[in-house]
Amino acid sequence: MKASVLLTAKEIIRIYGAFLIKANGIMELTAENLPALKTNNSQLAGLVKVSPRTIQRHIIKLQEAGIITGKEFCGSNSGYELLINPKILLARCRKDLLEAEKELQEAKQKDLENQSIKNEGTTNCPHTYTRNNSYNKNNLIIGVDNSNGSSPDQRRTGNQRNRSSLSLTEILNKAGYPTGNILTGNTGEKDAKISNDTGEKVRKRAINEQNWKQQDGSARSTSLNFYAESLWKLAKNLLYRDVFLTEFQENQAKEMLVKWYEPVSDKFLSNVHQNYCERVYLVRDFVAKDPEKRFVQLPYRYFDTNNPFGFTGTKKWLQKHLERKEEVRKKLILHAQIKKYLNNEKKTDSNRKSSLQVYRECETRIGKLGDQSLLHLFHAAVLKPEVIHQIR
Repeated sequence: MKASVLLTAKEIIRIYGAFLIKANGIMELTAENLPALKTNNSQLAGLVKVSPRTIQRHIIKLQEAGIITGKEFCGSNSGYELLINPKILLARCRKDLLEAEKELQEAKQKDLENQSIKNEGTTNCPHTYTRNNSYNKNNLIIGVDNSNGSSPDQRRTGNQRNRSSLSLTEILNKAGYPTGNILTGNTGEKDAKISNDTGEKVRKRAINEQNWKQQDGSARSTSLNFYAESLWKLAKNLLYRDVFLTEFQENQAKEMLVKWYEPVSDKFLSNVHQNYCERVYLVRDFVAKDPEKRFVQLPYRYFDTNNPFGFTGTKKWLQKHLERKEEVRKKLILHAQIKKYLNNEKKTDSNRKSSLQVYRECETRIGKLGDQSLLHLFHAAVLKPEVIHQIR
């Protein structure tokens, strides 16, 4: 593996470690419930000082090496989530010396076995014919008999014991019919081997897909629990600060909050979580206005998705809050443009811009808001300054 790929792996593990430290402050993490790392090519390219295209190639190589066990694309504007091999992350869990030596010996033994397998079936005879016939699946194996040789021993070359070839005789199946192609000399043994190899590849691919689905499900469950834990921590500090809750009630509240995230796809989890946090703040402000008469129900009741008078009802609150916030923003822009035009009119001739130019600038800025009534108010305020006091 190249040094640049190793540097990419180090940076990924470094930022993932920082992410896990923050996540561990919210919920206890183990090797079985590690959340996925959400990043993108631009972020990693800036850390490693390479191009985003190079980062894509490095990610593929790290997947082949087993350092990255999974990658899930979250959208063109959201990047992707990476699953890191937990064995690499367990830096504090050092292995015993005897256990490490045992694994090293097992690895060496596997290398020796693989080397012996590669050496089987080879001969010592020189390769005098180097034509590439790999494209021809029906090559005939022609037996050559040197009748002029002095003895059979002189005609024998190579390692005869390890030699093997396809049989040229017809192979009869159970029904008594020959198998293979008699005209071309293909006995069918080679095709059977290819079929077995293909079946093995299909089985391995199916196993890999099943493992990925299991990891994907585990990663999503971890993400949902992470967001639910974070939201509950916020709600507990803002809504239940002076309320005593048992451990059972808190666990029940977390289970309720997980149901709020289950219908959401992975790429929208972050936005929906921010939406829920805004609604919690609105509830806090609502109760703070009249704490003697207003209160929040217990978590198992308040966060029930089927309770229209609980957290479900705050959806309309947030909609009205955002509408009011947008209305105030537009009014502030309108007043700023009116003030800009009137201040320009009060300046001396040397410092004043063209009235028509400033008028067009203000009109263009207000027109971008998409509200025709605001333009009418601007025109009225410019023509009759006394109208300004009526715009509230």
